[in-house]
Amino acid sequence: MIKQVRTKNNSFSTVRYDKDGNILTPSRLKALRKAKKENKDILVKGAKWVKIVSQFHGTCSVCNGKILVGTQILWNKKNKQTKHVKCPS
Repeated sequence: MIKQVRTKNNSFSTVRYDKDGNILTPSRLKALRKAKKENKDILVKGAKWVKIVSQFHGTCSVCNGKILVGTQILWNKKNKQTKHVKCPS
């Protein structure tokens, strides 16, 4: 959010606020960007597997075994691979 505020010498200045209502100074904005970048790097490192029920026949990316329809599997959102919840290998 951006607002026009009056300064001590009776002129107007543009001030930016974050979503919590705090004033965004250049140093605070820089710190927020750095923290966001560090959090993003942490999230990208590990694969995000989601537990779903298979709707199609497929193969496991770990053991190359068949995956039948209706079984619970793990699906990787990033590279679209599938694997068994408890892989036999």
